[in-house]
Amino acid sequence: MLEFHNPYLIEDTDELWQLHCQKEFRNKKREELESWREMYLRCLDEREAKLKALTANIKQSQDKSIPVRQTKLAYVDSVVKPPRNIARKQVKNGLVIDIKKPSQTPTERLNQLAKSGEASKIAVPNPSRSAVERSSSGSSHIKPKKAPLMAKTLSLLKNRFGRR
Repeated sequence: MLEFHNPYLIEDTDELWQLHCQKEFRNKKREELESWREMYLRCLDEREAKLKALTANIKQSQDKSIPVRQTKLAYVDSVVKPPRNIARKQVKNGLVIDIKKPSQTPTERLNQLAKSGEASKIAVPNPSRSAVERSSSGSSHIKPKKAPLMAKTLSLLKNRFGRR
C-alpha cells in the first residue's frame, strides 16, 4: 500500500522484503530477475491458492461422505397420546381435545405442521361449572398438612405463651 502510493520507495525497501521472505518462506528461492518483493507476493499467492485447493478438497469429501448422525422425528405420522393418568384427569375435568385423523404420509404431516405454525393452537374448552365448583369445594374440606418444622415451631410457641 505504501509502495503503491510512493513508487520511489520500491528500490529502498528491497532489504525489508528480503527479511520477510527469509522469515516466512525459508525453503523458497528467487527466480531469475525477480525482486524480493515480487518473490514475496508470488509465494503469498501460491500459499493462498494451496489453501483454497485444500479447503475445496475437504469440502468436497465432506459433501460426499454419508452423515453419521441423522435427525429422526417422533410422532410424525401419528397423533401424540397423553399419558394414562393425564388422559383420565382430562376426561374427569372435561378437557378432552378432539383427536384429528393423522395425515397419510409423514411428509404431508410435516407440511401441515409447517403451515399451521410451530405448534398447532387448539382451543381448549372452558371447564364446566360443576368442575369448577368441585375444585373449589374440595379444597375447603381438605386441610393441608403442616410441615414438620412449622408444627414444631407452633408447638413451642404454644408452650411458651401457655405458661404465663
